[in-house]
Amino acid sequence: MANTIAETIEILYGINQETLTTDQQIALAQAYAAFAQAERLEMINQRLYSIHQILNGLAVRVTQP
Repeated sequence: MANTIAETIEILYGINQETLTTDQQIALAQAYAAFAQAERLEMINQRLYSIHQILNGLAVRVTQP
């Protein structure tokens, strides 16, 4: 996942916005927004995984005699 994020950042920030048409600028802005949302979802996913691991650990301890 980290490689995909790094590659996407490289592509997004490598675009010369001064040469884009209005439609292309709108599409680029939408790409930035989608990327930001994907980053946020990845952060949420990581936190949920951590919570899951904690709850799993607690469940194992509770069920042990």
